[in-house]
Amino acid sequence: MTPARQAASAVQQAAFQARQDPAGSADPGFFDDEVLDQFQIPVGAWGDQTVDWIAVRLEWLIAIIEWPFDLLIGFLVEDVLESAPWVLVVAAFFVIGSLARNVKVGAFSAAALSLCAILGNNYWFQTARTIGFVGVAVLLCVIIGIPLGVACGRVDGVWRVVRPVLDGMQVVHSFVYMLPFIFFFGIGTVSATMVTMVFALPPLVRLTNLGIRQVPEDVVEASRAYGAPEWRVLADVQLPLARPAIMTGVNQTLLLAISMLGIAAIMAAGGLGLVLFQAITTQDVSKGMASGLAFFLVAVVLDRISQPEGADGAGLLKRVRLAWRHRRDPEELVGADFSGGVARSAADAEPPFAAVGARERRSALATAVGGAIAALSVSLTWSSDAGFISAYGRRADEDLAGESFNGLAASGGSWFGGLTLILGVMIAAAALSSLISPGRGPRLWTSDGAVVMSLALLVLTVVHSLAAPASAAAAQSRSSGVFVSVAGALIASLGAISWIRAAPHSPMRPLSAKPAWSRLALAVSAVAIVAVGAVSGWSFDQRSDVVITAETEARIEELRAKAAADPNQSGVVAAEISALTSQLATERLVVTDGVSSEGPGLGALSLIAAVLALAVAVPAAGVFGRDERRRWVCSAVVAGLGAGVCGVASAWVATHVRSADPSYLTGVGALLTMIGGVMLAASAAGVIKEFRRSRVYATTPQALASSRPSAAA
Repeated sequence: MTPARQAASAVQQAAFQARQDPAGSADPGFFDDEVLDQFQIPVGAWGDQTVDWIAVRLEWLIAIIEWPFDLLIGFLVEDVLESAPWVLVVAAFFVIGSLARNVKVGAFSAAALSLCAILGNNYWFQTARTIGFVGVAVLLCVIIGIPLGVACGRVDGVWRVVRPVLDGMQVVHSFVYMLPFIFFFGIGTVSATMVTMVFALPPLVRLTNLGIRQVPEDVVEASRAYGAPEWRVLADVQLPLARPAIMTGVNQTLLLAISMLGIAAIMAAGGLGLVLFQAITTQDVSKGMASGLAFFLVAVVLDRISQPEGADGAGLLKRVRLAWRHRRDPEELVGADFSGGVARSAADAEPPFAAVGARERRSALATAVGGAIAALSVSLTWSSDAGFISAYGRRADEDLAGESFNGLAASGGSWFGGLTLILGVMIAAAALSSLISPGRGPRLWTSDGAVVMSLALLVLTVVHSLAAPASAAAAQSRSSGVFVSVAGALIASLGAISWIRAAPHSPMRPLSAKPAWSRLALAVSAVAIVAVGAVSGWSFDQRSDVVITAETEARIEELRAKAAADPNQSGVVAAEISALTSQLATERLVVTDGVSSEGPGLGALSLIAAVLALAVAVPAAGVFGRDERRRWVCSAVVAGLGAGVCGVASAWVATHVRSADPSYLTGVGALLTMIGGVMLAASAAGVIKEFRRSRVYATTPQALASSRPSAAA
């Protein structure tokens, strides 16, 4: 060590000894930072003593507080959600969503949870834990928050006491009050649920208090004047009128509880938050993508089910952003117009919809016939002697001499046939529903919805029929069912286009006279994404017969013989074999893109459909004039082609998820194609949503009668 360094080390050691031995050094001045060590307040020691005293003397109170959490978590999470088959849980959420909101929300909830389930058994297990954890937290918040909010709304003294506590619960960071719960209840689901409750409870109490106080005083006084007791005033007047505010509070509590799942993961509560936390710490991209998707779907499902009336038009991100922004003043959310629409009384009388004319009836019937033909085609033979699409991912399907398969079989049409059946049935249902009750069915069951579904079906069936086979045997495997499905889709598409041209629809508000350049830009971006997806990998083949060559097999046999001759080397040999196969799996990975001749060419065919959609998107955006009906029809065509592009990629992925060998994986090219198809459909959705079936505004019964079709017609 140099003399300079020795001198510096001696100075540092002397300074350290001086700090350790204040008696041997001069007392620090008042303006020196070291003086603070002489006036330390033992807050930490006080807290430690308090925790020890409570843990010893109030153990019975801790057990009482912990009991309802243990009971509900054990029942709802462990006994119900984790033990029940996933199908029953999905069906239960369909029923809950349908009863709490509507059938559309119920169907979406079931579909989203089904997607979480097919990610894998572990992801479904953690999804069930997440739903149970959030459910218990929100349930206890409701049990505590609504009565407390009612008391605050009816008694000013209670509100004056509770309000500062709520302010503290919202101002103090969760990491601060997380520590006492860990000290008293340990880490795990119970303490995480308690911390979540502290964070999520204030909006419910505040909004319930606000809802009770916003009930008109004259209504309350009128009920009291008629002799109603106070409990009847509360139950029959104040709570019903405060229901919108209370439901907004429940929704905000749910959103804040979802936002605490990351903190719960740190506290070892389990669930999707823990999987996502593990993926971040290990930098596991695959696990992070899957758990992030499941996390998002669960959040959307719970949000949609708990939304108050009039909030259907707001997305989850907007609602979470509003909940976080107003976490300290949730009263501002009461009465907010989330959807951007105009509230309208259900009692308002509306004139009848325009009747179905002769041309519209013929077109709708042709559409229904085409959809029925496509749906029935799945019962016919789609492939024989080999699997057509499934042979790409499953060796056993490359040669199935003497066997034939229909449109729903894994070696037949698989999910191409499944989507054909679903779309065919929906097309026929839309046409028949419009004929029986025009304008009264679901929004998709209209002329523009029929165009979207028919063109999506046409793209799906045509692309499937033009796809390249996987093997020589598969080249001869296509049978009559494939061509019947194409014929049915073509009939349905022609009928739907004729139907939309004859349907009496009009926009709810005039479309902008200026071209919609933003929608056109979105369509251009969508086609670019589809193009990138077409040249990206649609399949990744790591099967042993591809990775392991004859030379590699000989080397592996040599290593195995070495291990058999010297058992002490078996561990080293096993590690060497594993390293060898891992290296070959990377070096000899076979990637097939969407335009290569080695693959089915689905990327190139999807790109052609996307380019056609872009060409139609130009008039749909109003570049060639402001003709509203032309823009509407073209928008429906763009949405149908985009949905078809998305359907092709989805069917490719779902088919191999169903039947492919374990080491054959679909690629990111299919995902990009799905995203591009969704973006194409979204670029046209705004115009389609503006159009509704026209109504007949008549003032006399004679005029109404004349607007209805005659029996002869």
